[in-house]
Amino acid sequence: QRSLSPINPIPHMKQRKQHCECHTRTQEPVTSTMKGKHPLETLVSLSKGNVSRMANPRSACSILISILAVMYIGHRYAAYRMNTVKLYKSPINDIYRECAKPDYEMIDPNSVPADKICITTLTDAKKADTMQRLLRWRNFNSLLEMTWPNKKAYAKKHGYSLFDESDSLDTTRPPSWSKIRAAQRLFKEEDCEWVVWLDADTVVMNSQKRIQDFLPRDKDMLLTVQKGGSYNAGAWVVRKTDWSLKFLDHWWNMDDFVQPKGLSTSGDNAALKSYLLEMDKAEFDEHIGVPARCTFNSVTVFLTPEEYEVAKKLPAEKQEWYMHHEKYHKGDLIAHVAGKNNKIDTTKMLLKDIV
Repeated sequence: QRSLSPINPIPHMKQRKQHCECHTRTQEPVTSTMKGKHPLETLVSLSKGNVSRMANPRSACSILISILAVMYIGHRYAAYRMNTVKLYKSPINDIYRECAKPDYEMIDPNSVPADKICITTLTDAKKADTMQRLLRWRNFNSLLEMTWPNKKAYAKKHGYSLFDESDSLDTTRPPSWSKIRAAQRLFKEEDCEWVVWLDADTVVMNSQKRIQDFLPRDKDMLLTVQKGGSYNAGAWVVRKTDWSLKFLDHWWNMDDFVQPKGLSTSGDNAALKSYLLEMDKAEFDEHIGVPARCTFNSVTVFLTPEEYEVAKKLPAEKQEWYMHHEKYHKGDLIAHVAGKNNKIDTTKMLLKDIV
């Protein structure tokens, strides 16, 4: 079976329709034994269970358009249900814990000017092309509008530089890839020594904590692990060095991993995982630090109504993910709504709990 490409279907449909009309004017009967028959006619014939004689090509075009319309309506309905599912905060979100300190040697917090630390994020709310808007599963509309004031207040409190890099969006790829372009631009055009990338679905929960307090002395990049043994591309820290500039270039150029627009995965995380797996261990250990995920990229746990009814009856120490370093607990610096489709409602819940 040949899958239907989600890219630019409208011109594709017009081309098919013109071809069908051309066949209609010839008025030549087409049978299943004829060579070179149009694949559209074959599709309609098989769907009717008639392999001995083909349907009218004009009707085939109409049927195909109807099938595509039904498929698209089903796609949007499924996306709507996924983006509006009812979720509750896990009880562990309200349990306090102190995140473990990194095992690498850290810099003197006073040795880095705060304004040289550049926090950045972006969204495709303004620049997403038509296909991206029509086909995407997750709804990011208004998400940055919700979390931007939170990031702005945090940056102002500690003197960090903050950049909305939405104008750096490369519309030839899914939006998530443009985080690489954002970091590259900041190093090239702004006075940044460190770039802190945060996805739009991240919220600064504990503004008392400072970024300087976990920056490494000898590493060029900080990443956090995620389930499956890979590393998460939703929040990371990188220092301006020759090594990191080459790292960003290589990551961007892994275009074999770029996924079609509209899918829930963009390919940038898979590319990062592949790149790091191929990297020599000595190079990894020299340049990359991996603190506990709760350092700056805690994953929030949300539960379905059925799961919540069970969880709320359990004591703290019996909660699933209790004190797990990847999962958000009260006191962590940043909460990340990673892997959830209903990002709007879940982010609203987090914004009510900021300190």
